[in-house]
Amino acid sequence: MEKPINRDADLLDDGESSNDQHPFGGMWTRIKLEALEKYLAAFNTALSKQSFTRIYIDAFAGTGRCDIKVDGANEAIDGSARIALAAIPSFHKFCFIELQSRKLAALNALCREYPSKSIEVIPRDANSALKDLCSQYQWKSERAVLFLDPFGMQVEWSTLEAIAKTGAIDVWYLFPYSALYRQAPKNADALDADKVASLTRVLGTDEWRQVFYVQNPQPDLFGDSNGDVRDTDHHQMLEFVSKRLKNLFPAVTGPKVLYQGGDAKNLSGPPLFALYFAATNPRPKAHGLATKIAKGILDTL
Repeated sequence: MEKPINRDADLLDDGESSNDQHPFGGMWTRIKLEALEKYLAAFNTALSKQSFTRIYIDAFAGTGRCDIKVDGANEAIDGSARIALAAIPSFHKFCFIELQSRKLAALNALCREYPSKSIEVIPRDANSALKDLCSQYQWKSERAVLFLDPFGMQVEWSTLEAIAKTGAIDVWYLFPYSALYRQAPKNADALDADKVASLTRVLGTDEWRQVFYVQNPQPDLFGDSNGDVRDTDHHQMLEFVSKRLKNLFPAVTGPKVLYQGGDAKNLSGPPLFALYFAATNPRPKAHGLATKIAKGILDTL
């Protein structure tokens, strides 16, 4: 029997805040958790007759509970960590990464509800913890599902590169769509050093500057250039993200864009997130099956 282990003791939030205030998620929260729940069951069923050690990794594990508000009604629902622990068939091992102390306390309490499961709680920055996990295994006898649900633009491209190199991890990535277009203002003069660094860190290249911006065609009163302006809308910006991900991973499905308002069948309001599925296994048979399952799930949501 293994107990939980502690190791190395700006955006609209998606149900679990990075501070002590606990803002509500919405229909988008329910949708992404439903996709995860369905995929975990399918993944474990597909591999249940094989000898792989199945690992679930939650990079921003939170508390195991989410508060959502849909159609004006408040509701507490199971979060990703609790959903993973309840998955049938079960994973052989669970890795929950969380840095915020209040959430760690709740997460450890959740883990004590499952004393027979092999659970590791990792109180570290998600980027460094994920890179270490990726290098910890040779990924010959292990297969994993990773849920990547960051607060804002926290996931570094270098982390995605480490994940892709494993060839053994299936990834659900809730990309911060609204943060992307908020960090890239219409006028390039408003691009400060922090915004530039954030965009480059998340996208893994500074090519976004040439793709998103062009020289302002309207000169100033003296005939001089007014600097660069963004001539891409947020749909085109997301296309750039999709191309980057498809160049990195052997197979990518999505994104399913999640909006702030509406219900499951009639989404409305500004786009908040883009839910991607990415398979790292280079074998066509393996990633073909994974993406078929993921696409089927996304098409029904």
